[in-house]
Amino acid sequence: KAVAYIDQRSREDKPFFLYLAYTAPHWPLQALPEDIARYRGKYDTGWDALRKERLARQVKLGIITQAQADAAAARDVEVPDWDNLTFEEKQLWKAKMEVYAAMLDRADQGVGKVLAKLKELKKDDNTLIIFISDNGAPAEDMAHRDKNHAGRNTGPVGTAGSFESQGKPWSYVSNTPLRSFKSFAYEGGISSPFIAWFPGKIKAGSIAKGTAHLIDLAPTFYELAGLKYPSTYNGVSTNALPGKSLSNLLFKTEAWERGEPIFWERAGNRAVRQGKWKLVSIYPSYRWELYDLEKDRAEAQNVANQNPLVVDALSKLYFQWAQQNGVVDYDKIKPAQPLLLPARSTAGTN
Repeated sequence: KAVAYIDQRSREDKPFFLYLAYTAPHWPLQALPEDIARYRGKYDTGWDALRKERLARQVKLGIITQAQADAAAARDVEVPDWDNLTFEEKQLWKAKMEVYAAMLDRADQGVGKVLAKLKELKKDDNTLIIFISDNGAPAEDMAHRDKNHAGRNTGPVGTAGSFESQGKPWSYVSNTPLRSFKSFAYEGGISSPFIAWFPGKIKAGSIAKGTAHLIDLAPTFYELAGLKYPSTYNGVSTNALPGKSLSNLLFKTEAWERGEPIFWERAGNRAVRQGKWKLVSIYPSYRWELYDLEKDRAEAQNVANQNPLVVDALSKLYFQWAQQNGVVDYDKIKPAQPLLLPARSTAGTN
C-alpha cells in the first residue's frame, strides 16, 4: 500500500507525506519460517551477556559515555539470571527473541521496498525518512499471565497459534541502557529510537545530540515542505503546534537544545525534562525523583534530595502544563480492573 501510494503521489508536482506504521514487532510473536531461520542461535548466550555486549558497543559508537554505561550495568533484580534457567526455559526464551528479530527483519524488508520505489522514481535524493518507535520495550508476558491468556496460546512461538510476547528479560536487553519499560515515565518507557535518512543532507552514520519529542515532527515536516500550518481548517480554529522544528538537529552538526521543557503523563506516571534534568513520579507514590541525564541516562541515582530547588521548579512547570492541557487526576478515572502494566523495576532506586 505504501509503495502504491508513492507511485500515485509521484504524478503530482508537490511534496508528499507517508505515515507507515508496522504492527510488528509486537505480540503475538509470529513470523515466517525463512525469516526466523536467519536468527537461529543468535541469542543463545542469553540476556545478561547480550546486554553487556550492547553497553560496550554503545560506548564504542559514541551513543553513551563509559560513565553512563557503568551506571546502567546494575542488574534488574526482576530479571532472572540466564545461567539459572533450565534447558527447557532457555529453549523457549531463545525462540522468543529469534521470532522477535524475524518480525523486525520482515518490517525492514518492507522499508527496503519503499526505498527501492523512491530510487526508481528518482526521488530518493529529495526525501526525508524518519524511523521511530512508539515507546520503549514492554514487560508483559502475555501468554503466561493467567489461564485466560494461556488458553489463547495454541501453537509454538512463531507460528500462527502463538500468543507469546517478548517479555521483560528480553525487553531489558532491548532497552539497553535505559531503566524500566513501556507504560512508565522512566527512559526505558518513553525513550525511542530516532533514525533520520536524507542523502546529501544528513551524513550517513553520524550521531546528532539533542532533546526531541514526537510533537516536534509536524513542525519539522511543515518547514521542510515549505508549508504553513493552518490557523483554521474547515472554519474551525486549530490549536497551535506545541513542538519545534528539528531542522537544526537534523542538518547541523552542533548539539541542539530546545530551550523549553517537555512533559509526559500516562496512567498517573508523570515526567518533566528540561535540559539535563528529568523529574519523574511513578503512580501511585506521587513521589518526585530527579535525575541528571547527562551523567546518568540509566536513571540509577535519584538526586532529588540534593537539588530541592530544581525539584520545586520542575514540579511547578509540570502542574502548570497539566492544568493547561486538561490532565485529569488518574485516581478519578482509573479502571476498576488494573491495567496491563509491568511491575516496577527496583533496580537502582534510592
